[in-house]
Amino acid sequence: MVNRYPIVYLPIEFGSREFDSKALLATVLAERGYVVLIGQQWMIYGNLKRLPPGAALFKSFNNIHHQAMRLAKAANHKLVVLEEELLAHIEKKAISNYCTKDIFSLPDVIFANGQFEKDVLTELSGGKTKVEVAGNGRVDILKPAYRDFFKRDIEAVRARFGDFVLINTNFGIINTLWNDIQQVTQIHVHAGFIRLDDPASVKAWDDQIEFERVNKAAILKAIHELSRRRPNQRIVVRPHPGEAVERWNGVFDAHPNVSVVREGAHVPWTLGCKILLHTSCTTGFEAQAAGKMAFSLVANPNWISDSFISNKLNPLFTDPIKLVDATEAYLDRGDVLVKPEFSPAQAEHYVANIGEKSGVERIADLLTQDLPVPGMSIPLSPLEPFPREEKLKNKFNISTQECGDVIQRLLTANGNKRAVNLTEVGESLFVISPSVPK
Repeated sequence: MVNRYPIVYLPIEFGSREFDSKALLATVLAERGYVVLIGQQWMIYGNLKRLPPGAALFKSFNNIHHQAMRLAKAANHKLVVLEEELLAHIEKKAISNYCTKDIFSLPDVIFANGQFEKDVLTELSGGKTKVEVAGNGRVDILKPAYRDFFKRDIEAVRARFGDFVLINTNFGIINTLWNDIQQVTQIHVHAGFIRLDDPASVKAWDDQIEFERVNKAAILKAIHELSRRRPNQRIVVRPHPGEAVERWNGVFDAHPNVSVVREGAHVPWTLGCKILLHTSCTTGFEAQAAGKMAFSLVANPNWISDSFISNKLNPLFTDPIKLVDATEAYLDRGDVLVKPEFSPAQAEHYVANIGEKSGVERIADLLTQDLPVPGMSIPLSPLEPFPREEKLKNKFNISTQECGDVIQRLLTANGNKRAVNLTEVGESLFVISPSVPK
């Protein structure tokens, strides 16, 4: 299509969760000769009208992104959405709750993590929206081929904490980085995930709040008990990116072997730990994909916990004391006291690239399907800056040197022979391009 260019846009909101896998996708695209603009989503969104038409990959069905989607559509960008929150969800109700009002009329194509998600989205859209099974790059980067990419970070984590137990929390509502539950509720209303005129939607949100409250009480009990039993065992509590870290201040003052840390990407912490404990978190699935042991604690199982594939692939406990018993058995003898419900082979129906398939290669294929062959000159004009408040900077902030280091390590791990150029074009925003066009 002559009215588009061989350029792909990869906007990022949460760097700790998104950047490494999208940087991997960027290197795959650059290896194929494509130009990639990757970095903070706010500046990309603010410049969609002046950027040359290409393919833009959005990370969410969230209403908050819809205005940018409309701008992208008006500017003739190929509009693609992969809802990151749906990675490894296995219940139709959970997928339906993320489907905002206009999400089936805006994108050119929706990427699904697996066949199950594709089938649900196709049904919910009435078949009017193109849905493709794509997998997810966050899974690819966990595979053994990229273990060397994380080696330095894993060694740094282990140097600080030794053989530590990792606790990943998932309390973005009750421990929100916003002011209170009322504010985060209003954000979800604005995002379209809560429909106030729909009693079932409101009930589902109330279920989420209660689910977090019950699970937080349970995991706190487990942490205190594990720390009491094993005072020499280092325990790291890593809050979700949507949580305010300061809400954990003082919680473990009586346990000097417990540290609350949220630094950098979560993957090196998962790969570096002895065992991961969580309360229905996608990181439990990611641990499984990376070959690390993970246990899940769900104090009151319901439709929410049933939707997480991690609760099917990881041994599941409803009693915090039994979780501690099982954790000790694993730490001391390598015993796994509870058998998971799913085998790893069953997960491919929900996440296509959990096995041998490559998500980033498939995503690169789909993103570039309607773009011209690389080689033409791309008119990339100077971009308008976007002033970000501190909360947004905390979500994603990276220097040119840090970005270059990530790209170089990915190229090395992936065995790419072709060098790439890296150019900073804004705060935490970069152009990655092949050094010699194909």
